[in-house]
Amino acid sequence: MESSPTHIEARRLWRPGEVVFLLGPGGVGKSTLGRELARQLGWPLVDLDLEFCDRLAIIGEFITAHGYERYRAANLALAQDLLASAIGPMIFVTASGFLAAQPETQDYHQARQLVATGYGLTLLPSLDLDVAAPIVVQRQLGRGFGLIRDTEDRKFRDRFALYQGEGDALVVSTDAPANIASAVIEATGMGVAAVSRGSLG
Repeated sequence: MESSPTHIEARRLWRPGEVVFLLGPGGVGKSTLGRELARQLGWPLVDLDLEFCDRLAIIGEFITAHGYERYRAANLALAQDLLASAIGPMIFVTASGFLAAQPETQDYHQARQLVATGYGLTLLPSLDLDVAAPIVVQRQLGRGFGLIRDTEDRKFRDRFALYQGEGDALVVSTDAPANIASAVIEATGMGVAAVSRGSLG
């Protein structure tokens, strides 16, 4: 099977010391790319979905019990707590709806303010909605969070255009995670940090 080329639109370069926020709808590959970026760069990794499940509850169960708005509030508060003590560069994998609150709400502004403290990296498998949707929905259903196909398809389609404009860089690919990570590191200036780290050893 032929690999997909990686398209990267770097709207600005990464600045030394910045936290890298991986952004995008659920199922685009943020967690997988986050692990690979952390491995190649030697940086700490925080995955907000996993932290939520470890510290609070399985996401689907929490939403069923408390509603989506309470989940959003708890998710944002957890992200703020996790980042409060962050020192130096790290990879931070955000939740699928992290930037998808209703405009002009407190949640909407606080999430963007948090991402603005670092480097936002948005990931999508394709810029063609009808190609991207089946890919991400299938991935979401396999994650064990108790999600529903029709709901995930609708959420992705609703958020697709929103996320294309978010972040300091847009990454579009279905290539192997190691290849995407290498391309990201080179295109965004993170490669300078990797080279500097290696020269110190």
